[in-house]
Amino acid sequence: MECSEARIRLAGSVDDELPSAERAALEVHLGDCAACRGERSGQWFVHRVLGREATRHTASPALRRRVRAALRAADGRRAGRWWTRWTWTLPVPALGAALAALLAANGAILATLHPSDDRVAEDVLAGHVRALVTSHPIDVASSDRHTVKPWYAGRLDFSPPVTDFAAEGFPLEGGRLDYVDGRTVAALVYGRREHRVDAFEWPAPDARAEPLRVEERRGFHLVHWTRGGMRYWLVSDLEAAEIERLARLLERAAQ
Repeated sequence: MECSEARIRLAGSVDDELPSAERAALEVHLGDCAACRGERSGQWFVHRVLGREATRHTASPALRRRVRAALRAADGRRAGRWWTRWTWTLPVPALGAALAALLAANGAILATLHPSDDRVAEDVLAGHVRALVTSHPIDVASSDRHTVKPWYAGRLDFSPPVTDFAAEGFPLEGGRLDYVDGRTVAALVYGRREHRVDAFEWPAPDARAEPLRVEERRGFHLVHWTRGGMRYWLVSDLEAAEIERLARLLERAAQ
């Protein structure tokens, strides 16, 4: 799939409207194209975060009074009827000041928005599905943490915790690089019988600690939490109880 074709499908991807075959082909392309991944991240903001959160904010009473006062000064009539007598004689400075105030208020609202867990969840799920359909799901294949952990040196700006849980039924199979929430992250790969679990890890030094949470999306279970300045996201088609068990093991190992 070429970039031009992929970008046509990005909107359908972020709205979860693509057929499964097209979605899989797009994920393969995104795995190799940083530019298209960045474009998708931007569309996630526009389609999901901005559309869901920004529309919840309304103008404050003070801002409404300022806009109405400017409109009354513009044509000497009530604000509720101004559109019926619009002329080019309206005082531009007054309207300009009102519009500037409105834009400033909306800018302040948008500045307070933060990357949504919804977008992170979709990035994590996309990375997992992409790895399942490609022939190269692991960059460094090893169950030895002393092989996997050093492999990340120089490839990431942090050192991810790496632990093998073969004794508990979750053998480490290796690791790879992935892309979540606009940055490169570590993706550790664990096995569980015929299933695979991807554990995504990246630093979040300013994030507050968050307890472990489990959710389901399109037949996959996701577990995530934040602790010790790190964010953790796990995804698999395992039962919720099983993937949560691995999450607890990782949580204890990182303490």
